[in-house]
Amino acid sequence: MGVWMNLLLTSQLLSFSLKVVAGLALFLNWRRYRRDSLLLWALFFLSSSLSTVSDFTGLEVGIPLFHAAGVSFLVGGVVSLLDEEAVGVSTRSLKLVALTLPLTVSSYIILYASYVTKPVPIYISFGISGIFYTFAGVILWSVRRFYPRSGTLLSAVIILHGVHKMDYPFLRPVEWFAPIGFTLGAFFNVLEVIAFLQVVLSERFRHVGKTIGPDVIKKGVFIVPPDRFASYIEALSEFPVLAFTRKRDLPDKWEVHSLTTIEEPGNIGPTQLHRIIERTRSYLAEAHREGVTGVVVIEGLEYLMMYDDFRSLMKFLATLSDYVTLYGGMLLLVLDERSPSEKQLKTLRQVLNVGD
Repeated sequence: MGVWMNLLLTSQLLSFSLKVVAGLALFLNWRRYRRDSLLLWALFFLSSSLSTVSDFTGLEVGIPLFHAAGVSFLVGGVVSLLDEEAVGVSTRSLKLVALTLPLTVSSYIILYASYVTKPVPIYISFGISGIFYTFAGVILWSVRRFYPRSGTLLSAVIILHGVHKMDYPFLRPVEWFAPIGFTLGAFFNVLEVIAFLQVVLSERFRHVGKTIGPDVIKKGVFIVPPDRFASYIEALSEFPVLAFTRKRDLPDKWEVHSLTTIEEPGNIGPTQLHRIIERTRSYLAEAHREGVTGVVVIEGLEYLMMYDDFRSLMKFLATLSDYVTLYGGMLLLVLDERSPSEKQLKTLRQVLNVGD
């Protein structure tokens, strides 16, 4: 019995220590990079550590309360990362979640009430949080395009950890299993911290790049005709450009988001201008912190004009221009000036303060 209690205590202390260290590390990184996902994930680890303390001290109401708060921060951080990376979640996926999540929670509660002779409400609330924990891991799977190894590992670990947490209401009252459960939890915590650090310390997450910009890079907004765009592609082929485009054959160094109605990770719909704004803001802010002139390319304005009214498009471009000015970046608008009317072209130049 003493051995089991020592193992339980060791697992709890290890879990608590890892969560606090990870939370503080992510918070310090947030102070440097100011990415919302970092702050929310820092709060996730710190809230989860308080759940561990509640279990250790016997404060049962704190177990599900702090764990639920932690899961909320975890999901919020995942959604923030999707926004920062301009990763869209398809409408089909959202419909599937809307249809299955309530049924999953209800089925879980019924299963618990059926198999446990003396149900404990606090335990079941903890288990339900595990369902949403797993849900966060499933959502995170969408970032594997940008973080192939670390993103896949983090998603897989969170999913498995969430599944493990769902056994809490069933096995927590079993005295002999408690040390085993906490040992498994500590193991998942170790993997979780490693996976989180791999993502947030990666070159892509921390900064846009430290490549010295070529002479073609100049701060401001520029309208480039399609026939001259090829020369910019060649000149910027080794620079970490952020591009929103209809083209497919672009340099590997570029972060490319296709403008299309096809719902796939990384693609952006023609009416989702807010996602372009959010990713541009994040990219330019990171470049500014690294002392790099961030370069943003928008190729496909004619395509956007088919779906968005001219007034909305001008507001969108004015916002991008403001961020370019704020962070000292460069915005390349690839546009055949014969496409818009003379009045529209004049308005465009006035809004963006671009000369003839």
